[in-house]
Amino acid sequence: MFNLEEFLLMREKRVEIQNEIIENFKNPILVLRANYPGEEKNSFVAKYIVEIMKNEVLEIFNSQIVYLQKIESIEGPTYIYSIKDLGKNIKKIAIEIEESHILGRCVDIDVFDNNGCLFSRKDFGGEKRSCLLCSDMAFVCARTKKHTQKEIQIAIEKRLEKYLDSERNKIEIVNTFSNLALKSVILEVSASPSFGLVSPHTKGSHEDMDFFTFIDSGFSLGSYLKKVISAGYSPLSVDLIFKKIRFMGKLAEDDMFLATNNVNTHKGMIFLMGITAALTAKAKFENLSFNEIPSLIKEMCRDILKDFDNIHKKTSLTHGEKLYIRHGIVGVRGVVKNGLDIIFNGSIKIFENSLISGEHINHAMIRTLLFLMSNLEDTTILHRHDIEILNFVKLKAKNLHLKFEKTSVNIKLLTEIENEFIKKKISPGGAADLLAITMFLHFIKTYF
Repeated sequence: MFNLEEFLLMREKRVEIQNEIIENFKNPILVLRANYPGEEKNSFVAKYIVEIMKNEVLEIFNSQIVYLQKIESIEGPTYIYSIKDLGKNIKKIAIEIEESHILGRCVDIDVFDNNGCLFSRKDFGGEKRSCLLCSDMAFVCARTKKHTQKEIQIAIEKRLEKYLDSERNKIEIVNTFSNLALKSVILEVSASPSFGLVSPHTKGSHEDMDFFTFIDSGFSLGSYLKKVISAGYSPLSVDLIFKKIRFMGKLAEDDMFLATNNVNTHKGMIFLMGITAALTAKAKFENLSFNEIPSLIKEMCRDILKDFDNIHKKTSLTHGEKLYIRHGIVGVRGVVKNGLDIIFNGSIKIFENSLISGEHINHAMIRTLLFLMSNLEDTTILHRHDIEILNFVKLKAKNLHLKFEKTSVNIKLLTEIENEFIKKKISPGGAADLLAITMFLHFIKTYF
């Protein structure tokens, strides 16, 4: 039996806990509860939805969460997060979750600043939440009792069913796309000759890694690939998806270094494949065409060069930042900012035309690698050498690409050139990463 006095006392207790968390951690807090009508706030449906949304909040804010507490009460399950960020940023994200997630309307997400003041949707130009059943404002329908509790509960249950249907579809996409991504990563290191890269036959220009290092590294990325694809198969904006996968990428780097004994084999691949795989899944979720994937990539990466804005004020620079200062080269960030144009309007056609002509996949990979080497400002080469060596590699690769444009690939000649590259310690690592992305996009194209 519903006890109003007990309910009000619990609400007061929750407010006390919220204020204590704010006082202890000096951060804004996010409070997540079920938006479920009636007295049964602890019904299976309400609790299940809150658990689903709890995980969404965890994935979005990840390392920014400094404290999390769950309260079980007559109010239903409540999660309180202390988050290290500006309250207004947290509230903007909370509004997006409520509006875009399938279950967003089935929860209340309140945000309080570090003084305990509640943010309102009006503070951000937003309107009050609409009704689950009609186009009116929810508070109007509640005040006039336009809909019965049972009708609203049924509407919430239908939303949950829709979410679960989407999750069932997601499982197939995640498994299929992640397997094809991993296949592409393994195929890339299997290409030979590969002009100073690691292959099954040579360590290339590397002393600290070999083919088996890459196999260990590649398979360490299996769970990461599933996670980013799962994150992408979502109604959330590309900005929130990017926020999710950036943290996932950091964890994937840790897994890679653990698998390789601290050797950097796939750091660039983690970045590129994470963005590409997530957005192929996003395109699939939105029922977009394959050719619309570049637009999603451009949207996600539109601000990716902002890190260079105040670069001259920095006291510590990354390798990429040093290359930007010296040569104005933006590397892989520029490639994704342009929506992987070098692939969608270049390398994928090279790879597919080779396969269509009946060539072995190894020859298709070599042709594609030569094309990428001839067109890419490869920062891996620049990091090891200088602009003269990069230009030498681009010209050599271009001539070879043109030489074999209408004839078979001469493996003997290319092996001799590979040996020359190894002697010069050249390794086109950036082109190698893009080769893997090219193959992944080719493999998933049939699913659009």
